[in-house]
Amino acid sequence: MNRYELRVVELCLNSLRNGSLPIGSVVVDNNSNIVSEGRNMIHENSGDNRDIYGNAIAHAELNALVKLNGEHLNTYTIYSSMEPCVMCAGAIYMSGIRNIVYGMKDYLAGGLNLYGLTDYYSRKKMTVHQSEDLGIIQAVLIGLLEDKEYVHRGGFWEIYLTHYKKEYLIAKRLEKEGFLNSLCSELDASDFVHMVRNYY
Repeated sequence: MNRYELRVVELCLNSLRNGSLPIGSVVVDNNSNIVSEGRNMIHENSGDNRDIYGNAIAHAELNALVKLNGEHLNTYTIYSSMEPCVMCAGAIYMSGIRNIVYGMKDYLAGGLNLYGLTDYYSRKKMTVHQSEDLGIIQAVLIGLLEDKEYVHRGGFWEIYLTHYKKEYLIAKRLEKEGFLNSLCSELDASDFVHMVRNYY
């Protein structure tokens, strides 16, 4: 896992600790610098630095994109812990960013399959890569949300269990062994990644 992906995991943990979905995103420029970052803030009542919060569109990718300034983003790369939804996939495309790295595939709401389907979505060549490591971490984090009502809407939870049984079992093991409390307080991202790797 590279340093960009590790930062994405840190943002995921920040969202989890603040009561939102544990999803994070960073934008990296052509000089390998993180120039913007965002996290899911749909269940939060405040934010700063142009954050979108407290409503259904407060997704990690949008919160990373709205902080960007300037042009020539076609050399930039956006990292997201989860496959961008239809809304975020469209926003990434329209931002000018051409490179996407994502973790967990979203079999319900993922929007990356839209690229190339229309004339408009065929004009810009996109490079899309899935990070297996980031996908595992994201899927384990989602597994910790079983008691949240919102993950059971629209069939998401059933689809998740179909595709991520192993990660769900790791999440249950973490809960059983008492790591959820430390994860929600002081456990840092690198320790969490190391723990999941050991269980995987």
